Amino acid sequence: MVPATGSTSKDDCYYAPCLAGTFMTNTGCQQCGDNTFSGPGASSCTNCPDDKASPAGSTSGDDCYYVPCSAGRFMTDSGCQQCRENTFSGPGASSCTSCPDDKTSPVGSISIDNCYYVPCSAGSFMTDDGCQQCRENTFSGPGASSCTSCPDGMVSAAQDLTCWIYFYR
Repeated sequence: MVPATGSTSKDDCYYAPCLAGTFMTNTGCQQCGDNTFSGPGASSCTNCPDDKASPAGSTSGDDCYYVPCSAGRFMTDSGCQQCRENTFSGPGASSCTSCPDDKTSPVGSISIDNCYYVPCSAGSFMTDDGCQQCRENTFSGPGASSCTSCPDGMVSAAQDLTCWIYFYR
């Protein structure tokens, strides 16, 4: 407490204005907590904007900074944004990475492990390298992991959806 000039009693004493980074309470100046700030003479602290943080005792909104983005998000000038379809990111990313060719991923994917091949169409099957056409005399339905041989007495052309009976003339 600071005495006023010519004070005659304790009642004339008052607290000096608080410094920036602190605020006035009934018992004197107290430091602003994490994620808040204040200017000099403040009676309260101001919260940092959403998605921003600051250390205890911050003195202005300029002390607020964007919190690193979680995996599946990336930093922009306006804060964290979710990665688009066919991309992914780890924590703290400044951009999203595209999935390898012929692979896709859902919005907000967090690693390359989230990238997967689009299910194969009928007449093809999934391999480690993507969709492959079924060979002659085999067939498959959509999303197949292998082709099935045509029944005895039936044939198909490569990438056919069904087998058919072949008549010799």
